[in-house]
Amino acid sequence: MPKRIRLLFVFILTVLLLAGVAIIVRKSLKNNVAPPGYLTENNTHVQELPVFIESLRKRSYPASEIIIEEILTLGVNYKRYIASYKSDGLKIYGLLTIPYSPKPVNGYPTIIFLHGYVSPQTYVTTNDYVTTQDGLAQSGFITFKLDLRGHGKSQGDATGAHFSEGYVIDTLNALSALKIYKDVDSEKIAIWGHSNGGEIGLRAMVVSKEIKAGVFWAGVVGSSQDMLETYNSRIPFMRRRTPDLVVKYGSPSANPTFWNKIDPYSYLNDISGPIQLHHGTADSSVLIELSIHLKDALEKEGKIVELYKYDGADHNFRENSFGTAMQRSVDFFKKYL
Repeated sequence: MPKRIRLLFVFILTVLLLAGVAIIVRKSLKNNVAPPGYLTENNTHVQELPVFIESLRKRSYPASEIIIEEILTLGVNYKRYIASYKSDGLKIYGLLTIPYSPKPVNGYPTIIFLHGYVSPQTYVTTNDYVTTQDGLAQSGFITFKLDLRGHGKSQGDATGAHFSEGYVIDTLNALSALKIYKDVDSEKIAIWGHSNGGEIGLRAMVVSKEIKAGVFWAGVVGSSQDMLETYNSRIPFMRRRTPDLVVKYGSPSANPTFWNKIDPYSYLNDISGPIQLHHGTADSSVLIELSIHLKDALEKEGKIVELYKYDGADHNFRENSFGTAMQRSVDFFKKYL
């Protein structure tokens, strides 16, 4: 066979092969199945993504100075400030409270306070979660309610809690900043989170060993499969559109190797401390099944976990359930900090 004909034959064969691969990829994405080669067991065919738990563990979280930006009116038995710190080159603001009571020798036990979803357009540092933060602040803890990036005056874009690493990074940089703050006991820092704040807090607790305890109210604390498949039709904020990562890599059941790298459930054996969960049975925004699943999974790993269910309580623990949940949260933090 002449050389020119051989080259033409090889060219045509290559074109046909590439066309076949393209068809397979398009069909796989359409059917929500991971296309061949997107991710193998040894992760050779996909770049390590920043949202992976291992990627977050490899990052550095440099301690920046906490700057007092504004002195606010006093709380019941604590001082209130607007404060800022640095995260990923961004200036992140928050509401910082410090008790009046004499500072312990090693500093006050401290709680990083993670808000749930509030529209960035309407979020106000001094208006949102006032009663909840007050309940913790007047109980002898330093509290720092972060205005996660894109909220309030914090720089950056509001990236969302579910498929982005941004809010976890803000949380872990706040942890580093608090560890060097003069009034903080660096060995006694915990997390409180509501709704999406529970998801952020859970991820932070499998990344860093320095978070001593976590309390999550109505937390988005299910596994990736819980939220994207098992309960997807019953979770309003998850069914609005198919996430880009699902379009690109397939669903958790179709591509568990990929999703296990994102899912904190794959790392629960490394959880940094005890966890307390609170959930209302009438919560239509975040299903109580997510908290139940996390409790069961943590118990399977031999971890310390408590779950309190509140009959008839909604997503925001209105009326009688709020006071009970707050007292249980305070008692839990006092026990483990």
